[in-house]
Amino acid sequence: MTDKAVQTLEHVFPKLSAEALADFRGCARLAEYPAQVTLCRQGEAERGLYIIVDGSVDVYKVLEGQRQLINQMTSGAHFGYIPLLHDMPHSVSAVTAQPTQVWEIDQDAFTRLLKTHPEIAIALSQLEIKRFLTLEQKHLTEIARLKKRDLPPAKVFISYARADNAFVSRLADNLLKQQIDVWLDVFQLEPGKSWARQVGKALDTCQIMLVVLSPTCVASENVEDEWNYYLDQKKPVVAVLHRPCKIPYRLSKLHYINFYEADYDQALARVVATLNTQP
Repeated sequence: MTDKAVQTLEHVFPKLSAEALADFRGCARLAEYPAQVTLCRQGEAERGLYIIVDGSVDVYKVLEGQRQLINQMTSGAHFGYIPLLHDMPHSVSAVTAQPTQVWEIDQDAFTRLLKTHPEIAIALSQLEIKRFLTLEQKHLTEIARLKKRDLPPAKVFISYARADNAFVSRLADNLLKQQIDVWLDVFQLEPGKSWARQVGKALDTCQIMLVVLSPTCVASENVEDEWNYYLDQKKPVVAVLHRPCKIPYRLSKLHYINFYEADYDQALARVVATLNTQP
């Protein structure tokens, strides 16, 4: 157990007794996760309290079929308390943005802890109220900023092969953080509804396509249909090279952004700049 882990609990619970903090440490587990691990998922009923010691966690919420990044939490932040206490599903998804260390405690251990130290529930409730007020102000500020825009941001359809899912999910998450409105099937497709109709509607709704090039991409008839559909309609298509491949003739006439040979962050910056300057 690191000094920072202990100090994080003292910072989160500054008014708790040494005995209560010691009992909390005895009931909780100090865990480490790599980047892109989903700790809790919107709509699911997993019960657990998390307190971030080191690293950061992105908070996403699906609103009207669009996965939106609504917050990023860092050391000292906690989540999972409301579903834990009120037996309700998570209202958001929490995903590690980088290697992250957390205190985590499951429902049974938390229930036993509260019987001995009910003041922990009071402290967490106060923190929740403060966080909600902060988020409300943040959202009101964002609404005011969006109302000042002359035009809504362009929507970006990401076309890719399923084998490249890990890279594409990372890229989509990074674009969301840059306020790029992306449509990605694994984020937006609703179970039980026609896949073809949902994809077709998204193709018509979005204004720009981002196609992720790789050997499996150029071999995919579905991906080929998607970018041909956009080119035929003279809609902008932005190509990024994930892995070396023979680029189809129609796409070879487009300038592409190279992620395979370039630094990831530099290539990402070029993608953001390109998408933001499309007509």
